[in-house]
Amino acid sequence: MIDTIWLILHHSTVNYKIDFMAEVGAKINVDIKRSNEYRIVGSLQNMQIYIEPTFVLIQGSLPKYYYGSNLVSLPRTELSNAIDKLSTDLGLPLREAIITRIDIGMNVEVDNPPRSYFSYFGILKKFERNIRRNSLYYEQKWCQLCFYDKVKEAKAHKDPLLTSEMLDKNILRYEIRYKHSWLKHYFKRNIKAKELFAKDPIVYLDLIAEWYLKYDDIIKIDIMKPKFEMTLMGLLRWELKDRSRKQDILKIIDSFSEKGDRKAARLKRVVTKMLNEDKGIEENMIREFNDKITECTEVHWDSILNE
Repeated sequence: MIDTIWLILHHSTVNYKIDFMAEVGAKINVDIKRSNEYRIVGSLQNMQIYIEPTFVLIQGSLPKYYYGSNLVSLPRTELSNAIDKLSTDLGLPLREAIITRIDIGMNVEVDNPPRSYFSYFGILKKFERNIRRNSLYYEQKWCQLCFYDKVKEAKAHKDPLLTSEMLDKNILRYEIRYKHSWLKHYFKRNIKAKELFAKDPIVYLDLIAEWYLKYDDIIKIDIMKPKFEMTLMGLLRWELKDRSRKQDILKIIDSFSEKGDRKAARLKRVVTKMLNEDKGIEENMIREFNDKITECTEVHWDSILNE
């Protein structure tokens, strides 16, 4: 499930003599235009490499580096091999590198075109919901959720593992991108690469659990079959719920009130209660995706516990 990873290795953590600029720089394809006497910028396959005298920063998709594609998942049992291969290629002890970003993602084969599911995903508390370039994002400064058409993305990037058979499939990818600030806040410390494949899988399991729980926290919307009590209040409750899919109602209230406004606080409590009441009947599409996300989580969780 791990895709993109950012690693930083500080010179102070290396227990042998090494000149990052000279020795690591000699192992990568250097971008002359972006490099100078103070830093070297380049690449190793798909991995972007930034080198300064005191640190090396590595960014890229680990499955793409190891397999040539992220259409296939990199299992936890292969993580150590992927990190060790990268270590050998760069001549660095990357097991000791600190993770500054990590993406957990899964390709889910669905029954309908991926974009048609976006309307069923409503607001997520403390996140901004945006659709850009045919992808649905939930964003905040600590982490980001992303849903997109994996076949379309693979086709655009000429993925070598994209077969003619896959072109006819609907594959919706769900990713969560954890930034360094989130990782450090959640785990109360820096996480090193070696902890992803440690004997105790707690770090990896926590990342998967949060991947699932963040999806579960998204308010799912019943669009096609509106159902409400045939009263004015029932209609208002349904209309409020439908509007909440497009806009954060609580933020709208805040924008028209002053700090400490008791009437606004009371209104927010009433609105929150109404949004939580009468969930309605889920459409088959969202139930389908819910079931598949749950199944993916259980399969990966069980495979790790049974290693």
